[in-house]
Amino acid sequence: MVIGLSSFLDRAKDALSVLKIPKESIFHYFALFGILLIAFLIRAYPIIGYGYSLRAYDTFIQYLATLIVEKKGLYYFLTAVDYNTWYPWGRSWTALYIGIPLTASILHRLLLFLGINVDLIVIAASMPPLFGTLAVLSVYGVATEIKSKRAGLFAAFLAAISAGMIQRTIAGFFDNESVGIFLIIFSIYLFILASKRGSVIYALLDGLFLGYLGWTWGIYRYVFGLLALYVFVLLVSRKLDRNVAQTYILAAGWGISITAILPRNYGIVMSIEGILVLSVLFLVIIREIAAYLSTVLAGGARDAYIAISIGGGILTIIGIAVLYATGQLAPLGAKFASVINPALRTALPTFSSVSENQPAAWGVIFLGAFATLLFAPLGLYYSLEQRDIAQIFLIVMVLTGFYFSASISRYIALGAPLLAIGAGVGIDYLLDPFARVMRGEWIVHRIKPVRARLGEATLPRGEAFATYLLIALILSLSVHNAVLSVTSARFGGGKYDIDETELAIFNYLRTHASPTDIVLSWWDYGYRLRVYGNVTVLVDNGTGNSTQMGVVGSMFMLPEEKSISLIKNYNVKYVVVYGVDLFKAIWMIRIAEKHAPMYNITEKDYFNKDKGRYKEPFFNSLLWKLIAYKEDDRQVTGWIQQIGEEEISKDPTKYIPRSLIYFEPVLFSKRSGSLVKLYRVIYRTNNVPPKSPVSNKTSTASLILRENEPTSLLSFSKITLIHAPYKPILPMENRKYYIY
Repeated sequence: MVIGLSSFLDRAKDALSVLKIPKESIFHYFALFGILLIAFLIRAYPIIGYGYSLRAYDTFIQYLATLIVEKKGLYYFLTAVDYNTWYPWGRSWTALYIGIPLTASILHRLLLFLGINVDLIVIAASMPPLFGTLAVLSVYGVATEIKSKRAGLFAAFLAAISAGMIQRTIAGFFDNESVGIFLIIFSIYLFILASKRGSVIYALLDGLFLGYLGWTWGIYRYVFGLLALYVFVLLVSRKLDRNVAQTYILAAGWGISITAILPRNYGIVMSIEGILVLSVLFLVIIREIAAYLSTVLAGGARDAYIAISIGGGILTIIGIAVLYATGQLAPLGAKFASVINPALRTALPTFSSVSENQPAAWGVIFLGAFATLLFAPLGLYYSLEQRDIAQIFLIVMVLTGFYFSASISRYIALGAPLLAIGAGVGIDYLLDPFARVMRGEWIVHRIKPVRARLGEATLPRGEAFATYLLIALILSLSVHNAVLSVTSARFGGGKYDIDETELAIFNYLRTHASPTDIVLSWWDYGYRLRVYGNVTVLVDNGTGNSTQMGVVGSMFMLPEEKSISLIKNYNVKYVVVYGVDLFKAIWMIRIAEKHAPMYNITEKDYFNKDKGRYKEPFFNSLLWKLIAYKEDDRQVTGWIQQIGEEEISKDPTKYIPRSLIYFEPVLFSKRSGSLVKLYRVIYRTNNVPPKSPVSNKTSTASLILRENEPTSLLSFSKITLIHAPYKPILPMENRKYYIY
């Protein structure tokens, strides 16, 4: 009986031994889970500290688009025109990439189907950290496939704490990048998997994700171009094998087909970027046909292979030339051409007026990528040593990612995870011999005399330990850079792009204006006024109509007496200006000069380029008057001395506006140094100014909003700023303001 029980236990023990997991694997996956948890918590910090909210500019139009998809359906979204923006022309909703609203709507409906009732704002705020964490996991997968699981852990850790990646995947950043970064890295991971395993399923799945990326973010052009460049390099270097060829044919062909379905991408197939991708695909097909025929033809197989390959290449070049000459081939988009060649950006004032579209300063790249810049070159060196097809992919990926990050500052969000992959491979390559020492392994031979004879003395454990310690120190500095210097102070704190000063203006418009009232502002504020203020705007952040942007720039740069005629043509009822517009005015001038030359606004008349200061016509402009009106003389004098030419600064009182003819103050909002002003347009039959300024301090005709003013004012009213237009867009703590 005892013997039988013992035998049974032995057999059970043998059976369970199959399920045993090595300790190394336990520690490895525990570390990976910890990295993913860190990645999520860093990105979710604003939710933990401040509640569910949106941040940045484009997030608000994405949120509105999601509401439209949910309430009116996808068909309406793809066919409707929004006449509350770019008045009077309107803008088709198809101008917006649909990936973000579609993803949010699907997730929202899925949760509701499962009985989890959450507000859409919860989905919108939570999507970036969720997909940001999935992007970190994808970084782990790519680095693992290229080098090892250790390289994957290092790469994932660097991506998790990468400031450049965090800024676009932090909670509330409900925009294209929040999901697009994951789609980019995951599609690269699937491409490598399919190439290494020769899997048709992985290749088709990769094409599906590439197509969804094409529905989500315009950077899909980079990914398609990256794959085409990689395959072309393999083709030229004669390293292209059948697995990679098969993967590219299926993934690129399927992916660009899905991409082209979206109305936003109509014409991509016949554009230069699309044709280049398809040309490489055609060359690969020709090469595969030639390779096949060379094996079945009797005699001269090699000559036939060479002839067919060269002929296919010549045919491709001729085809592209004919399409271009006949006008069938659309040129490369100006924005994307300027990313490849930053010198072209001087001819694109509309695009260049966005600070994040400027070439990145070294400090931006360093803070965004940090330690990856130190170790990514080691990954490149390792790849150059190996020169395997996966390592060639890493070389192309890291070099192009770094170039794009340097060319346009916001693309550090793209370059950061790519550099993290290269850095993870580099760190693992650097630590590989020391890891063997720490594990007690031998590199050449286990017998000491043989090692000594071969000239390889044992590496001291102290050196290995010191190397590990140095790497740990650098990584700890990376954590400090991401969490303390960047995340807490800049991206994760309580500072929102839309703060209380703006909300006061938006709240007034939502309460007192109608949705058809036309509001004039610079394009930076179009989305927010459209969504929060619930009014109609002339321009928005989509910057889709350069001519109208030039007209708006002219409205602000012309003197009040001339500007009013142009403003009247658009039936403008309100004007919103920001104090920071004083520094954005140079772009109003340049865009007006290029895209609305009929109004004679020129940079040479308004701006001294050599000294970087404004000339006299600027201080007679409508923008200057609206910003400086009713401000303290010392404040206005300080502005003049800061931005005006020396001759202007000698007599600043001459340029302090004392009255306005066609504009009536409605609400001035000030807080923490920021300034936003709302004016009502008064269309007069003559140029006679009003007899006297508004004297009633509690009238809505002239209100100044300040925080925490003393309660000894003669008359005041308490107000509480509300969420608009869809609660709770911004979590607010019932702050008290006084209007007087």
